[in-house]
Amino acid sequence: MIRFHRLGILLIAMLALLPAASAGAQTPAPNEIPPLDEFAGIEAAVDRTWGPDLAAMMAATPDLQPEDVEMGVTVLSAMVIRFDTDANATAGFDTFQAGLGAQLLDMAQGGTPTVSDEPVSDLGDAASAVTLSTTTGTPGEETSLRFLLVREGRYLLLVYALAATADQATVADDLARYLTDTGEEEGDEAIFVAEGGSSGGLWGFMPPEDDAVLGGLVPISDELLYPTPSVNA
Repeated sequence: MIRFHRLGILLIAMLALLPAASAGAQTPAPNEIPPLDEFAGIEAAVDRTWGPDLAAMMAATPDLQPEDVEMGVTVLSAMVIRFDTDANATAGFDTFQAGLGAQLLDMAQGGTPTVSDEPVSDLGDAASAVTLSTTTGTPGEETSLRFLLVREGRYLLLVYALAATADQATVADDLARYLTDTGEEEGDEAIFVAEGGSSGGLWGFMPPEDDAVLGGLVPISDELLYPTPSVNA
């Protein structure tokens, strides 16, 4: 049975880029995204990560190799944050926008990295995109990490995709549009399933597992980012 070491390492790296749910001991550097509990007016935050359906892929191709998986989208993730007011959501948007571009170069692992950012004019109340592209000396070998940040009212939506090419990474744009135009909060009660099956509350923003926007990717994990669950609960 093969083990997808690189995919796991990349997923851990992606999660490390995002702000911690609880306050740390160190003071954030300029433009660094602070822990979520330092954002004024934050009320709740959740995150879902999708990835390739490895079980189905291996059933269809028993000799599947890691490089076969890495030819497409390897990680897709969506974070939904709710603030108490539009103004606090706007401040949160500005903080994320300033921090993402500054921190993306730290994600590059060798090769030649470039970071490009662009405004997005037709999504939510405010939106922007930033992409880290890394090429190596091997012809045709590259990776692309694309972030979409959207404010819609008092909600802040952050989507990212890690893919083999810049074109494939634009799945982040499609998912961000789904969250903005179709997703919505579903009541006050939520059921949490760590394996990616949570429902209700902010999880209502997430597309159903078979939605075309996911391109065949399946849920890998759900995380409650704020407020963090009590260890004694």
